[in-house]
Amino acid sequence: MSWLIALSDFFLYVVLAFLAGDVVLRCVTPEKKPLVEVPKKLVLSALALIPLLLAPPVIQLVLLLSESFGLMQAVVDVATEFRAGQSYVFGVLMAVAWLVVVWRDGSWGFRAFWLALSVLNVAYASHAASIADWQGFAGHALHFLALVLWAGVLIHIAWFLRDGRNWRAFLKWFTPFSVAMMVILIGSGIWLMLFFVAPEDYASSWILPYGQLLLLKHLGIVPLLLAAFINAALSRSDVPNRSWLKVESWLLMLVLLITAFMSKLAPPHNINETFRMEGSAPFVEWFAGPQYLPVHAVWTPNIDAFLMMAIGLILLGFQWLSYRKQLPEWLSFIFGLGFVAATYTGLMFSFLF
Repeated sequence: MSWLIALSDFFLYVVLAFLAGDVVLRCVTPEKKPLVEVPKKLVLSALALIPLLLAPPVIQLVLLLSESFGLMQAVVDVATEFRAGQSYVFGVLMAVAWLVVVWRDGSWGFRAFWLALSVLNVAYASHAASIADWQGFAGHALHFLALVLWAGVLIHIAWFLRDGRNWRAFLKWFTPFSVAMMVILIGSGIWLMLFFVAPEDYASSWILPYGQLLLLKHLGIVPLLLAAFINAALSRSDVPNRSWLKVESWLLMLVLLITAFMSKLAPPHNINETFRMEGSAPFVEWFAGPQYLPVHAVWTPNIDAFLMMAIGLILLGFQWLSYRKQLPEWLSFIFGLGFVAATYTGLMFSFLF
């Protein structure tokens, strides 16, 4: 059921980002944004999905406890004593209140209020909050807020654009806005990572499923940043390049998907102990052979590793070249995936564990 919970988290991130984009664009004057048309029914449908997307981890916990305490007692205990249950109850109430605001065409301020509470609710139920109390809660809330604000505007512009008018005026505020959100994302992401992985254990954590996904997430950010740079700085047209906006949104979805699956794995507070309990991640033995305790990554440069990382850089160059030559957007996305795969392989070849 863990894969189902991870997928529900992924779609929850997408839904909240979509709703955040609606909030941001509503506070921007018409002359500073292109024409974006999002049906009201779609916003209402997104809000209606929130209780369903919050449910899988709660259902899993209820089923687990019901074996010992019975179904009704398990429901009561989860709703009152566990973060996941408390977050679910609060999340459902917020979704209903937010839905009423949208149904009655409420103001931007009310929508922003419920968005902020939803972000805080997600942070409250996070690993970081359960491990590091208020510091983890604050770090996750800041990280998630920056993510949904930036991603939400991107989703609306890439997929719901109807007229590219005012594009240059839009970029004048959205470019510094997205840069600020990215700085917050990277800074808060490093802060959160330090709760789970010590800097000196970063490479050693790659032997574990969590560490593997953390590495893939970090690599996935590189082609995403390149696509964002192309859309913000290199595109000099007075009309948006919707193909490249979609490439950026696809790469963003990839990072969100990895994040969702990573959040359902045990963080490597103690790498040796986690390895003893879970074993090594898939493909690790293929890259580095059988693994034994204690785990300690040692950098061992070799020609295979350098060749794979060189291929990764070439594929990243092809991603930029595909913009210059106006190649199909799906090909640019494939080049981004190729960079992640090749660089990942090169890094795994570079270490002995």
